[in-house]
Amino acid sequence: MRLSLPARRTAGKSIHVGVDIGHDSLRMVKTVRISDTRWDLIDQKTLAFPPQVRPRTPDFSEFLKTELKQFCGAYRKIQIWAIMPAANVNVRHLRIPKVPKNQIENTVFWVLKKETPFNEKETLLDFDVLEEVLDQGAPKWLVMAYTAPIAEIEVLKSLFSKIGMPLTGISTVPFAVQNLLRTCWIQESDDAIANLFIGNDFSRIDFYSKGKLVMTRGIKAGINSMIEALQEALAPPDPRNTLSEGEEPPPEISLAQARKCLFSLIPGARALTEGDPGYDLTEEQKFQAVLPALDRIIRQVERTLEQYNKPVSRIFVTSALGVYPPLIRHVGEELDLESGPLDPFEPGQTCFDPAAGNGTIDERIALTPALGMALSDNAYTPNLLFTAGDERQLDRISWFNRGIIAALVVATVITAGFFFYQLGIVNNKNGELDRLKMEMSRYRPRLTQTDLLQMAARAKQQKYSPRIYSERYRGMAVIGELSALTPIHIQLMNLKADFGAAAAEKAGATPKEAPKEKTAPAGGEAGQLTVEGVILGNPRSLELSLAEYVMRLQDSPIFRQVSLQRNSVERVGKRDVLKFTINLKVL
Repeated sequence: MRLSLPARRTAGKSIHVGVDIGHDSLRMVKTVRISDTRWDLIDQKTLAFPPQVRPRTPDFSEFLKTELKQFCGAYRKIQIWAIMPAANVNVRHLRIPKVPKNQIENTVFWVLKKETPFNEKETLLDFDVLEEVLDQGAPKWLVMAYTAPIAEIEVLKSLFSKIGMPLTGISTVPFAVQNLLRTCWIQESDDAIANLFIGNDFSRIDFYSKGKLVMTRGIKAGINSMIEALQEALAPPDPRNTLSEGEEPPPEISLAQARKCLFSLIPGARALTEGDPGYDLTEEQKFQAVLPALDRIIRQVERTLEQYNKPVSRIFVTSALGVYPPLIRHVGEELDLESGPLDPFEPGQTCFDPAAGNGTIDERIALTPALGMALSDNAYTPNLLFTAGDERQLDRISWFNRGIIAALVVATVITAGFFFYQLGIVNNKNGELDRLKMEMSRYRPRLTQTDLLQMAARAKQQKYSPRIYSERYRGMAVIGELSALTPIHIQLMNLKADFGAAAAEKAGATPKEAPKEKTAPAGGEAGQLTVEGVILGNPRSLELSLAEYVMRLQDSPIFRQVSLQRNSVERVGKRDVLKFTINLKVL
């Protein structure tokens, strides 16, 4: 399916790309956020891996680079989100004491460490506070905590970094489905929704309420359990009871043959040929053979429903087997719930009408994780590359920046007010001067040179001096100049200035001793300024950004003798920043 939105709807907007690297194929979905409550589908693509190309093989990086760059196109603003297998991410819902928010992280760490011990040096821990609940009458925080191996995160992150397409985020399939609900891509009901995924070796049941993943549980049974049940049903009877003398015993049924027989149930799958085990069985007989294994999974789901103990309106059923309607109906009937496949491209199931194209329902369902990732946002999607700790640090920097901006605004308002006040004084003085000129014109004779010198001497004794005012607002001029020269990716952390000595000397200087207008003489009359800050962004360009910033300061008409005192790269959270200290003199 290839969709093309008008340029006016995507111009200047950030394009979101969801990437799902499967066992044998690469799936990608591209979306754009039109408004706070609406997303549009731009494109989707499914690619089978070429022969000998599989994840973590040497040729996979080049394959991913070629296909992903072609899929992303010429868009400038792109956010790429990738799927990590849910088996690598352990999600737990905890009830912790209602501690202050600045103590939640520490509380979650120790509660989770007690329940499921983990190595904090090898495991990433993040959490999301869902809501406040009552537990036996005591208020508590309901927290969703999840852990993932740092090594696996780094492998996936490094894969995309090496091809020049760095990731914005990494998440899992349960959170991808959560995105579908939170963005209203899939219609929600008042009651909770369950999603049952039957994988090859394990299954997982997730519960969503009001767009949030409120409970999840893994089940150690899946499609392979059904294959083993079918293998047992296809096995020939005991040869000691059925073989006559000299007759060869029939060969044993392998798991591969049983798997082929099971997958022949899917519409459009390769049919069995004569001689294949199960060829003479009807569809109903095959399904009846796997029912005991399926029912064991359903019993686990029933117990999880009892533990959840809240109304559930429907259950979505997806599996590695594909879409097999009798299996989906059986699950719904056994659980007494409305059941169906999770097809995010079905017009009747989505709040939007994204146009499903010509793909089969299995192909559309397989795109669900990639679509969910393409709807991701750090505001509501758990991100293994942007944890709660990173968010708090970013908030602190934002608060500091907002504080500086607020201070500059206040200073600007005060300065503007004083300027207009002084402008009024100047206007009054000009009026007074005009009046005096008129009076002078009536006097005869004209003022002599001696009279003018005497008036100048009296004027010199007055305290009004333009230089004093220039020194008084020197600090505001310095802050304004720094604000104009500092780009957004450079954050100023500390400013130290010493204008006292220069101001005192200049204020007491005689006209003959006054310095030139733009050149501060030697001897300490120039003001001293120390600037400390950090540079954010691409680690490879931090030094270049610092050099450009120093050149900007050197080109300023009010700074001179700009010198870099210290610079060092330090690790802050999950990224590197360049800390620096610059000394300069102010004219």
